[in-house]
Amino acid sequence: MELFFQQIVSGISIGAVYSLLAVGYALVYSVYNFTNWAFDAFMAFGAFMAFYAISLFFMPFWAAALISIVLTIVLSVGSERLAYRPLRLRKAPRLFMMISAMGANLMIVNLLNLIFGGSFRRFPVDAAKPFFIGNVSIGRMDLLAGAISFAILALLWWFLYRTKPGLGVRASSIDIMTASLMGVNNDAVAFIIFAVTGALSSVAGVFYGIKYAVFPYMGLVTIKAMIASIVGGLGSLPGAVVGSLILGVLETLVAGYISSTYRDLFSFLFLVIILLFFPNGLMGKSGDEKL
Repeated sequence: MELFFQQIVSGISIGAVYSLLAVGYALVYSVYNFTNWAFDAFMAFGAFMAFYAISLFFMPFWAAALISIVLTIVLSVGSERLAYRPLRLRKAPRLFMMISAMGANLMIVNLLNLIFGGSFRRFPVDAAKPFFIGNVSIGRMDLLAGAISFAILALLWWFLYRTKPGLGVRASSIDIMTASLMGVNNDAVAFIIFAVTGALSSVAGVFYGIKYAVFPYMGLVTIKAMIASIVGGLGSLPGAVVGSLILGVLETLVAGYISSTYRDLFSFLFLVIILLFFPNGLMGKSGDEKL
């Protein structure tokens, strides 16, 4: 029983990090109907920026995380401006947008590999000294990652549903052309979406790098966030969070009771089973409104 609760706690922590990326996928898909495959590059970039801010410039953790967020937002918004907007203005098929995203991802990841090398780096942050509830240990960084992730998601929900710019984003998710005719600035919506997803990628990269390691190809884990987003329902932000938590707990239970070797297998099997019974995902909508 103690192992079970230990795995649940660890799974929620991992699921919280997945949820940041899954929400990013859902946010982009809800408005532009394409999958931004460059998230793993943004995640790795954010982790590297925080790592070197601490190890080279001796910044405190909060300052390094803030620097990472700002730089990753610049990278994300710049990628939208250079790789996506020209295609969007030409009304290119969404397949072209996805190909452009893949190209941006490969370029950024390979630049990180060329500049920093492919070695694994441990974050210079003390992630030890766990809390204990009975015999169940909770890592301080796991607790911090979960708390900050859920706080950011709550802030994002407030922004989307309680502010005028958030209303513009939600209107664009229904029909971007009609929203523009009603006075919504498409370029401003694009800036908001890619700034938000850049920040989410950075936070996810920092906490994932602390838990495991920092290296150029660490962003490949975003495929799990993609699975979570599909399980929850592409375009549904609550669904992305629910799917991420379920997937995180499932993975840790499989690793704890069966073998970590089969963790990815069960993740994809879970996706297939969900889509067989829920073609739109657990909380996906068949109508127009997705957010």
